[in-house]
Formats: sequence, C-alpha cells, structure tokens
Amino acid sequence: MADRRILLKDIAEKSGLTINTVSRALKNKPDISVGTREYVQKLALEMGYIPDVVASSLRSGFTKTIGIMFDNLSNPYYMIMTELIHAELKKDDYDIMIFTSSGENAQFDLESFNKMVSRRIDGIITFLKPTPDVVKAVNTNKIPLVILGREGDDIGIDSVYTNDFEGGYQIGKYLASQGHQKIGYIGAPQDILCSLKRLEGLRTYLDEKGITMPVAQSKFLKHYDLNLVRPIDELLEQKVTAIFCFNDTMAYDVISHLQHKGYRVPEDIAVAGYDNIEEHLRVPVGLTTIDTHKEELTHKTIQTLKARMNHFDSPLVKLVNEARIIIRKTA
Repeated sequence: MADRRILLKDIAEKSGLTINTVSRALKNKPDISVGTREYVQKLALEMGYIPDVVASSLRSGFTKTIGIMFDNLSNPYYMIMTELIHAELKKDDYDIMIFTSSGENAQFDLESFNKMVSRRIDGIITFLKPTPDVVKAVNTNKIPLVILGREGDDIGIDSVYTNDFEGGYQIGKYLASQGHQKIGYIGAPQDILCSLKRLEGLRTYLDEKGITMPVAQSKFLKHYDLNLVRPIDELLEQKVTAIFCFNDTMAYDVISHLQHKGYRVPEDIAVAGYDNIEEHLRVPVGLTTIDTHKEELTHKTIQTLKARMNHFDSPLVKLVNEARIIIRKTA
C-alpha cells in the first residue's frame, strides 16, 4: 500500500494542469479535449489515484448511490429487477448497493435500514414492506424510499406495483377456460399482502363461474419453512388438476417435483406462475405466467424515487401496473 493517498492536486502538479481541469478530465467531461482526458487518465492510473467517493459526497451532499433491499438472493426475479434498476440509474451516473434483510418475516426492518443509511445512500428502493419503525425513521430523517412490487399507501410510503388481484383473476379465467375445476394455489407467507391478493383474484373468478375452491386447496409457505414438497403433496391429495404459484421460482420447483413423482405437465397437472422471468432468463420450460411489465415498473419506480429526492414532502405516490397473462406450454 502507498505511503499516502494520491490526491487530485498531486496529479495537477505533475501534469501542469489545474485541479479543476484534472477533475473534469477524470470524469470524461466533454468540455475537456479528448487528448487531455486520455493524458490525465493515464497519468492518474500510473500514479495509483483512487477517487475519494466519501470526500466527494461530503462536498456535494450526494453519494450518487441508491440502496436496493430484498430478502432472497437465490430468487432470479430480484436479480433481473436489480439489473434493470442498475441500467436505468447508470444513465444518470448513479450506482447501486445491494442489501438483504436481517429480519425473519420478509420485512424491511430497522436494523437493515440503519445499515443502509450509514452508507450515506441518496435513496432506497425496497422489494420488502418496511416495518413501522422504518417508516418512522424514513419520515424523521427524510430518507427517500419507494416500495417496488408491494403496496405502500397504507403506511404512507410511495409504491409501484402490479395489480395482483387482476393477475390472479386472469389465471383463474384461463385455467377455467381449459376445463380445470379443481385449482390449487401455493402462496408466499400470509402476511405478504400481494400473495393474498393473487389468491383473491383467482377465487373471485372461480366464484363468478360457480367453481368451488375449498380452503384446503390454498397453501401458504411459512417464513421458517419454504420447502414446497408438503404443500404440493397435499394439493395432489386434493386431486387438483392445476396449480397456480405465487411466483415463477415456486412454479419451477412445483414442476420439478411433479415430474419426479411421474406426473406430466400440463397433461396431468397444469402449472402457472407469476413474474414472467423467462422474458429475461432463458429457462427451457415455457411457463404460463403473469407479466408484470418489468421495464415499466423499473422506470416508474426510479422516477418516483427521484421526485421524492427532490421534494421529500410532496404528496404520496401509488402507481399500479396492469397484469397480463402469458400463455406458454405448462398450462
């Protein structure tokens, strides 16, 4: 390690340029000639210069960094959405920092919040619903925050999400049109509202058509047990002919387990998911699912966050995207 950190003034002294010119050259500003930019950047590399982001943020008041919060690194949906967020933010020279929740109930808790804000981020996009303590801290400290994928108007937080009721309703309509009378649902834990909304939409359509869906055909995972084997086997005991899953990742697990037990999909049992991750992840399954218009969700979320960053006390924002069924091979 060098004896001391190389500063902009060191590069300026060696190059014979002003500190301002060196700074702008390193940032690729168009008012600095290409030749000067290339010279300064090469010199900085040779001297071992590393930008001091913290010092820069103290001067400007901004770190140009957005924190992203979710709870399951193995869920490809979060990776897809985070990549879309990153690509959109890079257009305005923002970086991201990824955090995962330390809580047990798929909520954005105060411990996680404190870890995020201690990094001096400019704003937060969370896929998890904040706890009351976090909501209080957000308002007290005026930290811009937007919930992506779940409702937040009931707690006074900006939110951008898909119409989960409509998504479930469309799945019910399609499966019923294919002759399915016994449809099962495997949902996320019951304290996650969007899981309940998807089931509500499914049930509503079935009720309209006079199709009975007993309570036993609805299965919800537990936060401490996300294994799908038991709920799948219990639905098989109910003789269901179709299974609607809370998300695509669950649906893939369901298909794998069914095939392991000798069932054919969709000939014996149809399977549908939610999120349409095959739009971005080339999985050779052909899953029937609900599209959430991910690029549009991302754009709306970032625009909402920026608006909150500029005017923290502006009115609450709730933006709801329409759901759209994507019919493929599994149902």
